[in-house]
Amino acid sequence: MTATRRRGWILWLLALPAVAGAQQPRVTVTDLGPGQSGRLLRAALLQPHRVVEPDTSWFVMPRGASEPQTLIVLGRSAAIGGTVRGDVIVVDGDLYLRPGARVTGRAVAIGGGTYPSALATVENGTLSFRDNTFLIMRVGEGEGYQLAYGSLRNEYATPLLFPGLYGVRLPTYDRVNGLTIPFGPAFTFASGRGELDALVTYRSDIGAIDPSVEMGLQLSRRLRAAASAGRGTFSNDDWIWSDIVNSLSAIGNGKDTRNWYRADRAEATVYRLWESISTRSEPYIGFLAERGSSVGPVVGGSHGPWSLFGRTDSLGMYRPNPPVATGSIRSLLLGNALLWEVEDVVLELGVRGEVALSAPGGSRFQQITSDLEVGFPTVREQEYELEVHWVTTFGDTPPPQRFSYLGGSGTLTFHDLLEFGGDEALLVDQRYSIPVPRVRVGLLGEPTIQIRHRLGSAGVGRLPTLEQVVGLGVMLTLIRGEIQLDPATGDTRFSIGFSFSR
Repeated sequence: MTATRRRGWILWLLALPAVAGAQQPRVTVTDLGPGQSGRLLRAALLQPHRVVEPDTSWFVMPRGASEPQTLIVLGRSAAIGGTVRGDVIVVDGDLYLRPGARVTGRAVAIGGGTYPSALATVENGTLSFRDNTFLIMRVGEGEGYQLAYGSLRNEYATPLLFPGLYGVRLPTYDRVNGLTIPFGPAFTFASGRGELDALVTYRSDIGAIDPSVEMGLQLSRRLRAAASAGRGTFSNDDWIWSDIVNSLSAIGNGKDTRNWYRADRAEATVYRLWESISTRSEPYIGFLAERGSSVGPVVGGSHGPWSLFGRTDSLGMYRPNPPVATGSIRSLLLGNALLWEVEDVVLELGVRGEVALSAPGGSRFQQITSDLEVGFPTVREQEYELEVHWVTTFGDTPPPQRFSYLGGSGTLTFHDLLEFGGDEALLVDQRYSIPVPRVRVGLLGEPTIQIRHRLGSAGVGRLPTLEQVVGLGVMLTLIRGEIQLDPATGDTRFSIGFSFSR
């Protein structure tokens, strides 16, 4: 072979990787599906990668071979014995790691299992998604592939279910209802895509047994409908504390952080899910019909459920509920639930809009209620968190059953419980957490120092002057102790409570 021909062969061999890269099929994910697998796959496709096309035979990477980027294997099982500098992702197949294999990223099987070896190294761990796969569809001739989510779960569902403890759902406790115990079976239909709960709810202090039905139907993977109807006791303040925290507070110290009213209510909504690599958005539209009435305790009343402390306190279990307007409200509902995740930054935003078509006194109002949560790490293991609850109203003043309240535990601690109320409300809660890893307090674990700032108010027609609370606390697993300061007056106080409550 002449020197000229030899140089030609060398140049041709050097050009092979570029030619192979240019001919690599293009892969797109048309339906991410729920959960992590679709997002993980799409993120890998956005990075440098090599695609192994579908075949009836296994893809085998022998020991000693090397791949300088992420490896994505479609429609076949794979056995990896060499080195991959990135992830190995097998779609619609199994992934076997042989002795001597080294993967600098993750080893992932979607629609199959990942089988590691004690003599192989996977630096970022293994994942197996056995409940779902991605349907692989060829596009044109040599143009590439489209991947669409497909469930592998058995869709069969028992027609009759008794959720909770033999149909008894999680009970709650408050100063109006006393002990609330929902009970009832659930029925499935449409091959398990729909579920109907038929409930009766016993409320010990008002002696009521309220009937209700709740239904959900998954029309398609991205489209669902929900409906409910029944008699119940309702509150606009359940965002302050969860049912569990509010119940424990009512039983222990007589503090119920909610105002209540009774109503017959029917609601129907339709939801449509939109997804991308970092965003999940589920807007909805619906209709609400409600007929409300006031409920005790009333001003000067001397009756309330039992509590360990604060049983006869006018700000405890005897605290009266504001009266509401008797009559019907019929409204159009519009809203959205948004989740945005980029690396360690998580943002959640829930927006609910109500457009009144009719209301007591002829009121025509439009009200927007939004809840924002943002969290992200800062320096080392430190973390910043922000929560915002905002209610704003346009048009006429709505009936009092659409008012929101602030004050006391969970919101503005230097004021009486739910002292501020109206159709305009705002609470901004900022927290900065600093773990102390070198200190351990027995079984309570490592403490976390938390710096906190709250800002908020509520009123009718407009927001009054915003009140502030500054706090410095220590969290130990489930318990948080906090020293709080009112900047306007200089007053201080110490509080102790659950670390998972507001």
